[in-house]
Amino acid sequence: MSKYIRHEKSQRKHPVASSAASLIKPPLVPIAPKERPGWKGPGFVKKTQKQPAVKVGLSKPGNLAPVIQQQYLPLQLQQLLLNVLRTAFPVCQDYETIKPILQEIRLAIHDGNFEKAFSRPDQSEAYAVRWSSVRALCCATVILEILQGFSKETWVNDFLDHAHDSETSPRATCLGGGVTELLTFAMVVRHIRHLTGLHSQVDGQHVTDDVSHNQASYTRGLDLYLVDRANWAPAVSSLEKELLARPVLSKYASQSAILKNTSFTASDDLRVSFQQCDILEISQKDLAAIIGQVPTLTTLFFTLGDLCTTSTAKAAALLLMLTLEAPRDSLLLVVDSAESTHDLVAANEAGKKPKRHGISNFLDLVLMQKLDSEAADGETVWEELIRDRNRLFRVADGLGFPLSLDHVNFQLHLFKKR
Repeated sequence: MSKYIRHEKSQRKHPVASSAASLIKPPLVPIAPKERPGWKGPGFVKKTQKQPAVKVGLSKPGNLAPVIQQQYLPLQLQQLLLNVLRTAFPVCQDYETIKPILQEIRLAIHDGNFEKAFSRPDQSEAYAVRWSSVRALCCATVILEILQGFSKETWVNDFLDHAHDSETSPRATCLGGGVTELLTFAMVVRHIRHLTGLHSQVDGQHVTDDVSHNQASYTRGLDLYLVDRANWAPAVSSLEKELLARPVLSKYASQSAILKNTSFTASDDLRVSFQQCDILEISQKDLAAIIGQVPTLTTLFFTLGDLCTTSTAKAAALLLMLTLEAPRDSLLLVVDSAESTHDLVAANEAGKKPKRHGISNFLDLVLMQKLDSEAADGETVWEELIRDRNRLFRVADGLGFPLSLDHVNFQLHLFKKR
């Protein structure tokens, strides 16, 4: 047995590798599980965490990300409106022709020279096909949202013909109004008409949840007053003529298509009046005549920011005169480009309040009588129904138009006079 005795200096035939150099790793020690064990077999879908409820259409306080505007308009109706705009202004078919005109408009607006920006008819048409198209889609869906969410308001009831005993037609006054406002209200009226079955050009549509049968009993039409310092009369006249004309059909169109071929709006649906007037220089008497004596909807679509750029003092005076002359229960709707988030981000990072230079703060100061972020003492003349400083209107996929249709980043403010 002595030959099998291992001596002190003897070595193994095959040395044992250390655990550090071994190719075979030891099993990993499991880490404490992050979630409770459960079944995760085929077809397993992880449950999403519940998010806190946020009121539809309103952004969260302190959230700089825009809220996506909900669509209330059928895609076919949006395309019909773009077809009308394309027929009314054929210049949109030739981008190279209007490209230098658009550049002139951009430079003039940047310099605050709005008279130069819209001094010629070709400039008005170029602006209409480039910017009014998508802005009208945006503003129309905003108004339909208001018709849904504020159906008890006097003007909304009057517009939807709930007050059958009223002898006057509903009225909308657009300060700084032109092609954008005409397209907006033409689309709203057409949509309401369609929901009541009085217009049937858009086939296959049905009454949706945005405006119910009880809400959609609109029959009296709308008196639309457009007021602006630029001469939009030729463009408005051309567009109004096209809205009242029946689309041209192919000679091979079926009898059914011919019978269903109607104009976008009827003459009784929308009664348009344009007045060229500098609203920053308007007198209180003239403003009272434009607003009228019954509860009305007054709009400022992508206008208030330009007015403040021209003269903040005169813009404030205009809103104060409107406060004095607007009848009780009137609505004021302000839609404008969203304020830059750069200053808001910088203010949040520094723990400070944003500078008082935006439209939202301007409306607080003039209409809500707020000298700071705190609420004003006592009841103000205007009640704020909607405040959203950052929304995004996404252009629906599938729309056809010769020019590009850009998404619209905007802010929304709705007030009611007490």
